[in-house]
Amino acid sequence: MRLVELSVINFRSLGDVQGIPIHKQTILTGHNDCGKTATLDAIAFLLGERPLADSDISQFAESEPARAALPSDDDAAEPIVVTVEGRFNLSDAEKNLLGLTPSIQVRRRHVEGEGVSLEWLTQVPQNPALRNISSLKVPELRALASDVGVTLREGQSNVKASWTEVLEEHTASAPTVTDWAPAPEHVVSALPQLLYFRGDAAETPETVVRSILTAKLREYTLREETRQKITDLETDFSGLLKDDAARLQKLVEERCALDAFSLEPTVQFRPTVSGVSMTAAAPGQRAVSLAAAGAGRSRRISLALWEASQQLLSEAAEDGVAGGVIIAYDEPDTHLDYEHQRRIMDMIKVSASAAQSTVIVATHSLNLIDGVDIQDIVHLNSRNGRAYVQSLGADDSDEDTRRFMSNMAVSLGFRNSVLLHERCFVGVEGPTEYAALPALFKLAFGYPIQSAGIALWDCGGNDGALNFAKFLKKHKRTVMFLVDADSVRDKEREFSLNRLEKYGFTEEDCLFLGDPYELEDVFSDDQWADTMNAEWPRKDEQQWTSQDVADLRSTGKFSKSLHTLLYQNSEQAPRKKESMVVELAQRLRQPSDVPPALVKSFNDAIKVASEAGLRHWSEDE
Repeated sequence: MRLVELSVINFRSLGDVQGIPIHKQTILTGHNDCGKTATLDAIAFLLGERPLADSDISQFAESEPARAALPSDDDAAEPIVVTVEGRFNLSDAEKNLLGLTPSIQVRRRHVEGEGVSLEWLTQVPQNPALRNISSLKVPELRALASDVGVTLREGQSNVKASWTEVLEEHTASAPTVTDWAPAPEHVVSALPQLLYFRGDAAETPETVVRSILTAKLREYTLREETRQKITDLETDFSGLLKDDAARLQKLVEERCALDAFSLEPTVQFRPTVSGVSMTAAAPGQRAVSLAAAGAGRSRRISLALWEASQQLLSEAAEDGVAGGVIIAYDEPDTHLDYEHQRRIMDMIKVSASAAQSTVIVATHSLNLIDGVDIQDIVHLNSRNGRAYVQSLGADDSDEDTRRFMSNMAVSLGFRNSVLLHERCFVGVEGPTEYAALPALFKLAFGYPIQSAGIALWDCGGNDGALNFAKFLKKHKRTVMFLVDADSVRDKEREFSLNRLEKYGFTEEDCLFLGDPYELEDVFSDDQWADTMNAEWPRKDEQQWTSQDVADLRSTGKFSKSLHTLLYQNSEQAPRKKESMVVELAQRLRQPSDVPPALVKSFNDAIKVASEAGLRHWSEDE
């Protein structure tokens, strides 16, 4: 079971944050006190790995004046409710084993004065009185049966089991609605395990080992033969407590003058590794306790343990029915040098690659932020102390991507708004390419062009752009030009080979668009005809055909001929031919719609960007 979305209400700075996306690999970033650690702790609360503390309750949830944790009987204010809700996707094995839908929603709530409950969104009886029959006593069951018109069948005894049976039969055919209900045991047991590594765990290897082994111990408890043993133990101990509970129940009834007082204890065993004894010995030295070892050795051992844990955890997720695992790191690069920070990033990627694992990292580190796809970054910001979330969705445009990255840079205090996409600067000829190419790239590959390390800029066909390119190259930055195939050969064009050579560039610094001459060439006759009918219909109300487009391929410059045809025959014709590609690009829907020639140019650009980066200056430079 994989957590894919989180919503939080009234948990610290997360006053009301809906729809936090959780990817296989998620980087939580933002300035201090924006809610990164609160998000990780909220996940721990949702999964039952930590209790709710008074300090967790959001100040935004509190009325004025401040309320006590347990309000008095005459306190008319609404109780404070803390809610952490998760949406989970299930593997095929989990769906088959548990009989559940592909996606479920689960929430853990703390209601002031009532305690904590774990619920899931499911089909429940429309009549609320029918939703918790098993908890009712015989008088309550009889009254409910009377309300819904149910009676015992002939021969049935007037006992709880009989009333429960007939009411459950009635409930099975009663109208239902979708609502929250107590989560059943099979849902609870299928929730992911949580491994939570805080930054200071780098100096406490015992914390790391206990977390890893406890996760494995919980995995073993999910096995059928082990689960039955634990259930038997819980039943045995519940029986041992039965007489003690009955004595307490009677004492309360006598001392409080109550007609009835119900007390039914529930016993649940959650195995945990309570302690670990560890020693280490350097070559030629005797073993000493890690408690007596230096901080440097402890940090190195912790890092090695984190790396070693990946094999153990991937084994737990292979069968797809163990509930999966969420690995949370809070500032994992604390006190680590650059090399070890990169090792952590590699380790995080390995962890996220396991079938049922999810990795969530809270960090300020540009090294970690720079190591992931920008679509996997969740930026938390705050306004008046209240957190809100910013992230990129599948339908966001290139402008949305650039805005997201710029806002993130400002929030984190970086002077340069270009953070994650500056390994290779790629100049394009004009606004058409600048607008259309990012959309086509994302459609083809499923991620923004910035994630590939490519920073596009509109050269506008002027000397200023080439001067800027020369400046970047002089300072050891990788610069390429993505231009029409006929540009270099045409001496009249802005990016002719003669002009490029004047600024220190050659044909090898260019990636070419077009088949054979320009960007417009690469799109099929059907794609053009579809766009023309949708955007630029004919005056005579006839349909444009693929043949209309094909006839233009041999009449000279294709884009010019196409624009002329539209201008002469459509009242909605674009004023400039440069806007034609933008309109066409917006109509494409499938990765296969992106022409192969264009995909090849993109792949060439990706290869250049993957090998790009700052270089050492040589002695003679």
